[in-house]
Amino acid sequence: MKKMIFLLVMTLLCASCVNDVYGPKVNKNDVEVYYKPDALKAEAQIFAELMDSLDYGKNGVVSFQLIRDSIININMVTQDAYHTDKSLDYALNAISLYVAMTIFEKERVQIHLTDDTFKRKRSLEIYEK
Repeated sequence: MKKMIFLLVMTLLCASCVNDVYGPKVNKNDVEVYYKPDALKAEAQIFAELMDSLDYGKNGVVSFQLIRDSIININMVTQDAYHTDKSLDYALNAISLYVAMTIFEKERVQIHLTDDTFKRKRSLEIYEK
């Protein structure tokens, strides 16, 4: 019994550590969106639905993180090749502009390409409505 309680406590501690590092998470099929601060939950859900509608996640789970500081930062986990390959920049900038016009209407938005721990490798242009 003590082992079960210990395992439960450890599981909850590990889950809370991930939550502290990346923020809470919402999902839409295989699109997962972490967000900070908690006030971004509704926007994170809308963003997850948008990315799912654009077929992100059709080949497996894709991860994003929305962070609000002086602007809205969209951290997008990508394969290492895209950290330097700019072939998708046009499409990603279009998404950034669309998000700035529809979800975050009064804020500037920037997409950052990251590794799987949301460490930024390259940043794209800043867009606003």
